[in-house]
This record gives sequence, C-alpha cells and structure tokens, in this order.
Amino acid sequence: MKVIYIAETSLTNKSAYSHHVIKMCDAFTKLEHEVTLITSKKNLNFIFKKLKKDFALKGKKSFKILSFTKFNSENFFTRILFGIQTSIFIKNNKADLILSRSIITSFILTLFKIHHFLEIHSEFKSLTKFIMINLNFIKSNYIIKKILISKALNRVFNFNKNEILILHDGVDIHNFKKSKIRNNIKNATYIGSFYKGRGLEIILELAKKFKKIKFNLYGDSKNTFQTNLKNIKVFDYKPYRKIPLILSKSDLLLMPYANNVSVRSNNLNTADYCSPLKMFDYLASGKIIISSKLDGICEVLKHKKNSLIVKKYNITNWVDIFQKVIKNKYPLKKIQKNAFLTSRNYTWEKRALKIFEASKEYEQN
Repeated sequence: MKVIYIAETSLTNKSAYSHHVIKMCDAFTKLEHEVTLITSKKNLNFIFKKLKKDFALKGKKSFKILSFTKFNSENFFTRILFGIQTSIFIKNNKADLILSRSIITSFILTLFKIHHFLEIHSEFKSLTKFIMINLNFIKSNYIIKKILISKALNRVFNFNKNEILILHDGVDIHNFKKSKIRNNIKNATYIGSFYKGRGLEIILELAKKFKKIKFNLYGDSKNTFQTNLKNIKVFDYKPYRKIPLILSKSDLLLMPYANNVSVRSNNLNTADYCSPLKMFDYLASGKIIISSKLDGICEVLKHKKNSLIVKKYNITNWVDIFQKVIKNKYPLKKIQKNAFLTSRNYTWEKRALKIFEASKEYEQN
C-alpha cells in the first residue's frame, strides 16, 4: 500500500513533533508499505542515513521525503501554499492512506475532496480555530477519523466516539535492552525541553534536599538553565540514538510537569491533555518513573503499578515520594517490571497498524 504522511516541520530540528513524524514513517515502512513524507520546510543538507542513525530507525526500507515550499519562514500564506501544493500532488499521485499532521493542509484537502486522517495533538488557536471549528470543516466527511493524542484532549473538542481514534505516542522497543532492576537509588534523570512548566524548579529543590542523589538534566542549550548545585549536571541536546543508553544508566526518571505546560508556542497550555513522547521511552527502559498527576499522562501511568504519581505540584509532595523511594517503601521491582511491560502496548508499529485497521474499516463501509 502507498502511504502519504503530511507534516509542517523540518526533519533537522529537535522537536517532539519531528521525532513523532519520523518514527511513524519508519513504523509504516516496517509494516512493508511504501511511504512518502511531505514536509513544509526544506530539509537542507539532508542525508537519510544520518536520520536513520540519529533516530535509531529499524525499518529495512527508507521512506521518500518531499519538500514543496521554498520559504524558511512559516506564516498563514506559506501554510496555505503548502496545502495547495500538497493537495495537487496527491490528486496526481494516488495513495491508499493519507495522514495529515497539518491542520491547514487538512482544510485544503477537504476542499479538494480528498479523504484522509487528521492527527491532532493540541487545541486550535486563532484563525485555525475559526476555520476548523467555527466554520465546521473539522466535521467534514473527507476527514475519515481525527486521531487524538489522549482521551483528555477530546474534552476540548467533544467529538463523537465514531469520529476519533485515541492513539498515544509510541516507542520502538527494539532500541531498548531489558535493564537490571535496582533498589539502590543513586541518580535521577530528566530528558526534555526546559520550557516553562516542565518542573525544573521542582528538580532544583529536590537536588538541594537530596544532596547524595545526582541529577542529570538533558535538554536545551546549557546556557538556558544554570545552577551552582554540585549534584546537578546539565547536558545539551543529545540525538535520540543516545537516549536508550542514558536511560539505562539511570535509577529514577522524572516528569515533574506543572499545571501549566508550555510548548514552542508559548501561549498554548497542554497540561490537561499532554501525552509526552519521552514517557514511552521512560517506560521501555524499565526504570522507576516519578510523574506529576495530569489527566493525559495518567491514562498510561498508574500509581504504584508502572510508576509513581505525585498528586499535587509542590515540593512537599515530591519530597515525600522521593524519600519513600529511597527508603524502599514502594514495590520498586514490580513497578519497574510493569513499566517495561506497559511499553509493549505502545509501539509505533501498533499505532500505525490501528490507523490501517481504521482505514480498512472505512473502505468496507
């Protein structure tokens, strides 16, 4: 089968968006389908072998990558142009399955009467919200299903059950080896961005109180986050291929999200419905995960089963959990084992397969 995947991103940036797109395309190829990825931004000096290495891709085949627009900047005009170019290409190059991560392109696909899946990871803002919600294009019959990143996200949209697929992010379990289960806690690791709401202030307070624990933070440039605490080390961004090894050397994995979580668009709060991509890497590593209690996250993480959930976002609650972990007050071995097993339910291949199943069901009806 021929698959076309549409995304408004560059494959050379460090965002979770690009990571998700690349891994999904790889998953489709592992299911032995011919995949074409259409991106809105030119991928200058792009080498697929480097992409395969950096993201530890396991597909035997590479996927085709097309970039239509010649603009480096992204605005409403260039997004419209990208959508038109993509729709014309698809009209001339038929595909069995079309999946869009671009809201604007999805809108234009409906005008071209092209059936497709629309993947949504956050609520709509500004003009996009007006077009898709107020003008009701989101209900178009040409959108086969809306794919949402969590059940909690549907509280924003309130779609009918038959309109949606709930598919959390995924993980390539082949990138991870089964780790030894350890009770002796020596270090804690955070991987991700340093945006507002990611809990760095909690980590700082924990480091002050637990000076024998080493805290390793991997994220943005070192210049964006600095501290004089000797038990905190801040590392710059690492390519994904290095992440499994980093996690394997960790004892505790941290997700201290606040009740207001920013993404690259600073006016967008994803706290209520986020389903962090790193959560599935954390699970696959088979380590102890300590996370804030957020609705989207708790659809996957369960307290004292495959993780430890901190009910309130304050240092008192986090310290309490930390102390209990260090003193082995929880069934740590069981939690680690269940984390590893949980990751098996969230592979990229299973995610891609569910989309194919929905596509076949649609064709039969």
